[in-house]
Amino acid sequence: MLIRNAMIDGRLTDLRLMHGRVQEMGVGLQKGLYESELDLAGDELRPLTADIPLPPRLRRFSRRVQPPGAHITPGTPAPLTRWRGGVLTGYIDEHAAD
Repeated sequence: MLIRNAMIDGRLTDLRLMHGRVQEMGVGLQKGLYESELDLAGDELRPLTADIPLPPRLRRFSRRVQPPGAHITPGTPAPLTRWRGGVLTGYIDEHAAD
């Protein structure tokens, strides 16, 4: 899945999520032929940390939490958290745009 216009560390960035991990980050990434695309319109993405409560459907990801203060880099596991105005609005994984 290709995610466009995500705010990561104060910059608008595109990133590619595949196989449960961030595979690629950059600006203007090419969309694959059968790849889904999601535009976050400037919403912030952060890695999942232990202090964020998980809904029951995502509890299986509890082993993928990152330490507080972690940054999103290639290899960061999904799900990622989506924030707007300092409020958690959802979780993003490789199937969020399906």
